[in-house]
Amino acid sequence: METYLFIALIFVYILTAFMLPQIALKRIWTVAYIVSFIITGISIFYIKLYATDTLMKVGELNWYYVLYVFGSITIILGVILLWMYKKPLISLFTNSNDDDEDDVN
Repeated sequence: METYLFIALIFVYILTAFMLPQIALKRIWTVAYIVSFIITGISIFYIKLYATDTLMKVGELNWYYVLYVFGSITIILGVILLWMYKKPLISLFTNSNDDDEDDVN
């Protein structure tokens, strides 16, 4: 299932990359990542709050599925965002000009 999800999200990313300006593209994918992260957090909170038994009940099974799906989406969106922000990330870690040296006095 993750393979199909990965392929679908990559396909949607490629389509949006050709159709939208760069700033809109970054905004859409960042919002998608934040929303999936929030849904994953709510799912984990729900499971932790109502997990009284070690065996899953039928009502809890949907929350585990939601957690699994949005956990997978979050990981894939994280990879897409890392690809989109690769230049700022590379410059962040390779920039040799540190402002911290001036504050040492």
